[in-house]
Amino acid sequence: MSFDFDLTAPFLPEFSTRDQAEHRHKIRPVQVLAPSSSSGFRLNESALSSVLAHSAIGNKKVVIVSVVGAFRKGKSFLLNFFLEYLYSLQKSQQNDEALEWLTDDCQVHGFHWRAGAKRDTVGVWMWGEPIMIEAASGEMYAVLMDTQGTFDNTSTYQQCLTIFALSTILSCIQIYNVVDNIQEDSLQHLSLFVEYGKLAMSEARHYGKPFQTLVFCVRDFKNPEEYGYGCEGGKKFLEQVLTPSPSQPEEARCIREQLSNYFDQISCYLLPHPGYRVAERQSFRGHVKDLRPVFREELKKMVSSLMNPHALQPKLINGKPVTCRKLIQYFKEYVNSFDGSSLPQANSILNANAKLICVEAAHEAKVAYCRGMDRSTMGSRMIPEKRLLEAHIKHGITALNIYDRCPKIGTTEIRSRLLAKLQEDINAELERYKRVNAAKKVTGCATAMTACGDSSLLGLGLGAATSAHSLAYSSINALFFKDGAR
Repeated sequence: MSFDFDLTAPFLPEFSTRDQAEHRHKIRPVQVLAPSSSSGFRLNESALSSVLAHSAIGNKKVVIVSVVGAFRKGKSFLLNFFLEYLYSLQKSQQNDEALEWLTDDCQVHGFHWRAGAKRDTVGVWMWGEPIMIEAASGEMYAVLMDTQGTFDNTSTYQQCLTIFALSTILSCIQIYNVVDNIQEDSLQHLSLFVEYGKLAMSEARHYGKPFQTLVFCVRDFKNPEEYGYGCEGGKKFLEQVLTPSPSQPEEARCIREQLSNYFDQISCYLLPHPGYRVAERQSFRGHVKDLRPVFREELKKMVSSLMNPHALQPKLINGKPVTCRKLIQYFKEYVNSFDGSSLPQANSILNANAKLICVEAAHEAKVAYCRGMDRSTMGSRMIPEKRLLEAHIKHGITALNIYDRCPKIGTTEIRSRLLAKLQEDINAELERYKRVNAAKKVTGCATAMTACGDSSLLGLGLGAATSAHSLAYSSINALFFKDGAR
């Protein structure tokens, strides 16, 4: 089944965390990424904003849970249990009551899914609202992300790899959904992240590992006698899978040896078959009582463990927590880095990260400049223009020093372009401060005129102040690039 953007339904305009469980029946998933006519994807910014751009949550930390894997293997079905848990957890926290979920009378729903051989999810979908939960490190908003099945008979290899890459980069908990076993091709799909991890760790090691949590969810596992279901059995099973062997090709050994270097946590859960009523009946409607009991219990353990509020961490990009508002920007940047003309490359991801680092540093620099100028120009009286330019030079140097401290990763072109934009923004702010200053009521006009005369500023009169400003900027730039182009 394919979906159009016209079928998406953004959630309520007035966002409230007090009644999310009560109004969840009004919420629908929204398609934020759809295949384009080429081999790439197009981003639906309005759908993305409908989930993340509400003023009440813009600066809140976000947790992103995503499921990726082959098509028709129950990814959307699995994600709905995370949805059920999060709403139940929020209700128990807000009402200060024991958490109960997946009871016999519960009906699980949310992301669309169906039994059968034809693919159901196309592109990338998000649940229509972030769900607020109280974690050990504070209030967080959980975003659930569903992805189209990879490596089917209608998608190109490039589209499949792009979906896999975006899901892994953007999520803080990436669930890799496989059936029965972790096959060699499942590991090979992770080679891009090993390659990117090497680049990221070599250029920005102080940020730590580039990815957070990778979870192998092995469905319909058929060997519980040897390993046992759940996390402990999964741990032993994963150790066996990731143990390199001399007989393996070099690339296969490399992935096994290095994968853990680039993820903070890697775990594995072994789940039993959900039961005949779920897997083979078109009439299944999400009633928990129809689930095989052992599947229900193991699934509850897995979801509760992964979403444990006492251990849950927000999404981190470049070492910093991501907010709902910033996630919109990051999503756009990563989608743009995979332009559809070629397979995703590690360098593309690195340059996207470099741009995000520089954009954030430039924003921090501009904020520091404006705060400094606000302090220098406070008061109701107009200040002499020379003093205004002195303040501009002083706080401009501070701003450029802040920008200069951001890590030197990616191409020099990215840094230079954003430096030029920062300088333009600072000069535009200077013009604004000049207008505000000129509009102030002037008292003591004679004193002000005297102060604005030919008294010296570094030995220069007012007529040379603009030149002093230009020379100072040249000096700043020379200082900024004193070690050569970066």
